[in-house]
Amino acid sequence: MYTSNFLPADLNTQHSSTRPTVGLIVLTTDLSCERDFSMLSKDNNLEFDQYVNRIRFVNPMTRKNLRAMIGDLSAVTADILPACSLDTVVFCCTSASALIGEQAIQDAIWQSKPKTNVITTASASVASLLANGYSKISLLTPYSKSVSQALAEYFNDSGVEVVSLTYMDIKDDRDVARLSVDSITAAAKAAVDPSAEALFISCTAMRVVEIRKQLEKELGIPIFSSNYSTFWQTMKAIHLA
Repeated sequence: MYTSNFLPADLNTQHSSTRPTVGLIVLTTDLSCERDFSMLSKDNNLEFDQYVNRIRFVNPMTRKNLRAMIGDLSAVTADILPACSLDTVVFCCTSASALIGEQAIQDAIWQSKPKTNVITTASASVASLLANGYSKISLLTPYSKSVSQALAEYFNDSGVEVVSLTYMDIKDDRDVARLSVDSITAAAKAAVDPSAEALFISCTAMRVVEIRKQLEKELGIPIFSSNYSTFWQTMKAIHLA
């Protein structure tokens, strides 16, 4: 019997996709982030390869529990296409990225994916607001008072003045994703201060993307959210925006 070994020609060379590659690190309790990224990419006809891994998060949403994720960040990053490079890695959590800090997150991700571009939701949120000319905001969060104040401090330190802070004091990240449109709308209306140039609604679990345009019409003020801001800063990083 004649046998032979056939090796496809394209396996003999380095081969990579022509589309940008993005790795998303999403909390185990987050029900909304991938959904919003997929919705925005489809609605705007933007093509890139998206790879997701989950990082363990234990409710409730306290400063301690949010900061604790840094210990797993490098290993979670390594498990996104092991031994393969990515154009951008995104840490998808607003409050945790504000509490942990950009440098610590970048260092942890670079342990597994050296020199990849790193985006955090906190930094993307600030960048998105400033790029659109807004430096005075009302801030609405689903978090506790303590976590919300820490996020407000991050914005203030980053050049975005928080003129009013409204927090919903929700303990469980999953419950944030279960908020109704009416609940989000009512909270948003109550959160807007007359001196604010824009309203920022925090949390990657909060389903704001699908109702953002309607909210803007009802409130008469620009609306930014965690996933909306992170998506567009990611698109800029991979040269699709």
